[in-house]
Amino acid sequence: MMIVVRAVMMGFEVDFRETLMGAKSHVLFSLDTGSASARPWPESLKIIRANAEVISATPYAGGLLYLANGDFQTGTQVIGISTADAPRHLRKITPHLLAGTLSLANGTLVLSDRNAEELGINLGDEVSVYAAENVNDAVRQYSDANEQDDDAKRKAILEKIRLNAQKLKVVGIVNHEAAGFLAYTSLTTGQQLFKLGQEVTGIASELAHPEDSADLATALHSQLPGWKAQLWSDDDSARLAAMRNEQTMMQFVLSIIALVAAFSVMNTTITVTTQKRREIGVIAAIGGKRGQIVNVFLIQATIVGVLGTVIGLIGSLLVLHLRNDVREFLALLTGGQIHAVEGVFLSSIPAHIQPWDVALTCTTSILLCILAGFLPAWFAARMEPASALRD
Repeated sequence: MMIVVRAVMMGFEVDFRETLMGAKSHVLFSLDTGSASARPWPESLKIIRANAEVISATPYAGGLLYLANGDFQTGTQVIGISTADAPRHLRKITPHLLAGTLSLANGTLVLSDRNAEELGINLGDEVSVYAAENVNDAVRQYSDANEQDDDAKRKAILEKIRLNAQKLKVVGIVNHEAAGFLAYTSLTTGQQLFKLGQEVTGIASELAHPEDSADLATALHSQLPGWKAQLWSDDDSARLAAMRNEQTMMQFVLSIIALVAAFSVMNTTITVTTQKRREIGVIAAIGGKRGQIVNVFLIQATIVGVLGTVIGLIGSLLVLHLRNDVREFLALLTGGQIHAVEGVFLSSIPAHIQPWDVALTCTTSILLCILAGFLPAWFAARMEPASALRD
């Protein structure tokens, strides 16, 4: 049970982490608005690319974007990266491309299938986009107009409100479950949408070892004054921590099962020593040492522990191998749904087996059995021969 549950729960965490690492930029470096001594982004880009851990780094122009198609609207975060860097930077989401291409020509957009469904658009359609800043400006102007008592002034302000919608052609649609809800466009288009001119929002980087992103951010902190780093795990750090806490608590609960099993071995040894009191007395009477008596029962407990652990190990590996078949069988028995329902029932059960974890579990189980067998054996060896023979 410990091996199966540990492997499945670790599988959920590993799959979730790999999904995050496969959908988001590993480290996003952005300018700290409160700093006046920030390095220019071209210099910062060279410093980041010079780090051996970085396999790809590209400037990006991004932010919140509103999308509209007729009466349908939605919002998403968009990242604009250069057309030249797009194939290398977006190669990790290529397997999740449902239709179209990830080549980011100017005036084009790659978005998730969920956003496309919300807007009712297909590949090749055009969608109207509005930068969040434009919408906020329009809302502020509308509020100012409502505060005017003079109808002429109110009308003049309302006539100046412009959202400055731009039309972008949808050239790619990706699976939101694996690639997230980010949308992608070219760097030039992103700079136009967010009125950045030749400036950028930040630098998106991909690492050879994404799990070391915090170390990279720390190492580059002193070299990039005025820049801040956002890691791929920051937005979901609470969920990752919850998964680790859940594993710890589940491991504690399952350890009780091993402890109960050890007590069963102890009870068996106590029963055997009680039934063999006369034999123990005879061995002691003819000069048998206490250590020899203890070894007899200790070997028995060891055999039980080793044999039980081996059978348990084989059984756990078999269950993990057939875990999806077991899931379907249980679903049929209980009348549940076999196929995946989004957010409710997973299409497959992940599992990640760590050899050191399996070895630790097996070793602990055997040691618990040996300890459980030693205690009654030690008390039995201290039995007086005369008392044992008399009973």
